[in-house]
Amino acid sequence: MAKTPEVNKSQAIRDYLKANRKAKAPEVVDALAKQGITVTIGLVNNVKSKGKKRRKKVKEVVAAIAPTGIGVSEIKAGLSFIKTVGSVEAAKQALAAAIEIKKIV
Repeated sequence: MAKTPEVNKSQAIRDYLKANRKAKAPEVVDALAKQGITVTIGLVNNVKSKGKKRRKKVKEVVAAIAPTGIGVSEIKAGLSFIKTVGSVEAAKQALAAAIEIKKIV
């Protein structure tokens, strides 16, 4: 008998909640059960709770940075830059090189 591929239950919950933001835990359990994914109400509540904590932390960071004049678009651009160069340390080196070039020009 062939083995069925494993499903990441937490990711399935996150995907469902992304499509249905106002969904209650029992609704998520029923909907995923129809897809053949067995989850508990406790797991759904845990995933929802972690998502709320993550969003709250992001809001706190953005609020702390807002008085400096840096907005969300600048933060996203900075994160994209860090991903492009590979690390925060590499980003710092690239910025130092850019500053040196700016001094010359």
